[in-house]
Amino acid sequence: MKMADANNSEAVLVTEEDLQKMQQRLVELNAQVPALSQELNRTRADGDFSENAPLHAAREEMSKLQSAIRDLEAQIHNAVIQGNRTDGKTGLGSKIRIKDANGKEREIVLVSHVEANPPTHISIESPMGEALFDLAPGDVARFQAPRGEISLEILDVTN
Repeated sequence: MKMADANNSEAVLVTEEDLQKMQQRLVELNAQVPALSQELNRTRADGDFSENAPLHAAREEMSKLQSAIRDLEAQIHNAVIQGNRTDGKTGLGSKIRIKDANGKEREIVLVSHVEANPPTHISIESPMGEALFDLAPGDVARFQAPRGEISLEILDVTN
């Protein structure tokens, strides 16, 4: 499957590890199709379609599975592998030490949406991740959150 380039508006920035996880998940989803197809055929054989709740449930499950497969295939197709930065700025995979307005320090990692797991692994597609992306130590990231504007100072970046 061909991947997108970084200038594509639908590009999904991922690490090599993210892409491998997405591809493995696609294999797992595709492996579910034959069993679900058999279930659909079995429930169709039960006759009356209007009163066949198992058939309707199997159709709905197949629809969800096919949708998940299409979505994942699109993400893989639009994946752009982002390597580690060498310029000292934040990027995908960067470990960042930040300080909030109250002086509280913490470490986070900028990740793709595939690996996002707040509060330590922040998606670069989130408001916080977007604000922290492409900054250097000493820079201040500002973004809107439900509780108002948040400012975070970049103390250290490890790529």
